[in-house]
Amino acid sequence: MKTPIHFTWMRLRRAVQTLVASCAALGALTACHGLLDVSDPTYIRDQDVQSAVGANARRAFALNVFMSYFPSSAVDVALFTDEATYDRPIGSASIDPSQTLDQRMSSTYLNQVNNPTDDPHLANLDQYLGHATLALQPIRQYSPSDVKGDYLAQLFALRGVVILQMAEDMCPGFPINDVASDNQPLLSGPYTTDSAVAYAITQLDSALANVTDSAQYRELAHLIKGRALLDLGQFAAAATEVASVPTDFAFRADPSRGNPMVSYQTGDQQYGGQPMMADREGGNGLPFRSEHDTVRTPYGYYGQRVSFPTESLFVSLKYLNTLPDFTFMIATGVEARLIEAEAALRANDPSWLTTLNALRTPVGLSPLVDPGTDSARVDLVYHERAFWLYLTGRRLGDLRRLMRNYGRRAQDIFPTGLYRLGGSYGNETAIAFNLTAESQYNSKITTGCTTP
Repeated sequence: MKTPIHFTWMRLRRAVQTLVASCAALGALTACHGLLDVSDPTYIRDQDVQSAVGANARRAFALNVFMSYFPSSAVDVALFTDEATYDRPIGSASIDPSQTLDQRMSSTYLNQVNNPTDDPHLANLDQYLGHATLALQPIRQYSPSDVKGDYLAQLFALRGVVILQMAEDMCPGFPINDVASDNQPLLSGPYTTDSAVAYAITQLDSALANVTDSAQYRELAHLIKGRALLDLGQFAAAATEVASVPTDFAFRADPSRGNPMVSYQTGDQQYGGQPMMADREGGNGLPFRSEHDTVRTPYGYYGQRVSFPTESLFVSLKYLNTLPDFTFMIATGVEARLIEAEAALRANDPSWLTTLNALRTPVGLSPLVDPGTDSARVDLVYHERAFWLYLTGRRLGDLRRLMRNYGRRAQDIFPTGLYRLGGSYGNETAIAFNLTAESQYNSKITTGCTTP
């Protein structure tokens, strides 16, 4: 095997050489049968995947990687936007990626780290892609026909989820590296937001082309594709895409992998460093706490700020209330209705308000009224998106969509002005990637972010 070209490949190489999950040790295909089997497997060698059992083991390992890494991206989104605020002692000398995210200065951290392979956000997102690619060929070749289509749909659908998250979160110019079926790296050129969204759509189309019996992955692919079309400003197509997704659809992370939203908010605050619930952050932030929406953004008292002991911190109870497993929510059918509402608004169809109220009424929220102007109606739709999709990793994509599709200015929608822990908020509108890390192993990546 050649020298790995990205730190992701270092991990991938170890997983492939000492190898991926083996259900063979359990004695039968049925031991690993099922799309939701995410048991933590032992390692196998490449030749061991040349069977239905081995192919399924590689698929299960890829799913493990997705469930382990993907939810962390939502923490970064919460900090970078107005969903979470950060607290730590003022004047701490160490470079802190969470604080620079919260301050909208993620490039500050990446430009100062000594480790050229440190790329906190992009790394968590790209972990899954290579493992999924390695699973596709053996699944095609060795899986029984009654599960092959759904296994392929799973792998492609989650690839679409990951790539779309990259498109929505990362500043343009980032790579989407992959791996070939012979374990060799496939180096990408820089992606724009639109080209990455288009790539995500191809993965979701592949999921839909292969799915047979799995309603879960069929609905997930439709929902994520609808969100991608919304990103591209194709509102009517987005609404059509999600029409079949039921409102009660839910795609949850594996509870055994933990929920970073819970672990970050329940840590020891002796030295600070936890992201807490934000409220009107940076002037433009939404009132996630002070609106007292106990249905969608419940909260509880946490303690006093380390940096300002006279100020209180509050913890979101969105996931802490989901006993016993605190499961992170990756996608829900509520988002399908929100997409339909936005598309209706764009088409001057009054059903946009009816659709929003149909979500609110069953949970006891009072009905909304038409605010009367186009700008205020857009604000209302995105307010509803922010509260329904709170802490699910959607907020940064929404803010960037407001800029791209509605002409909103960054200084009017992102936290801005003086930063609570010192200095001012930066002007970034997307999370930076580490140019040193990416270009060291990929000669096609020669420039950093192509937008602020």
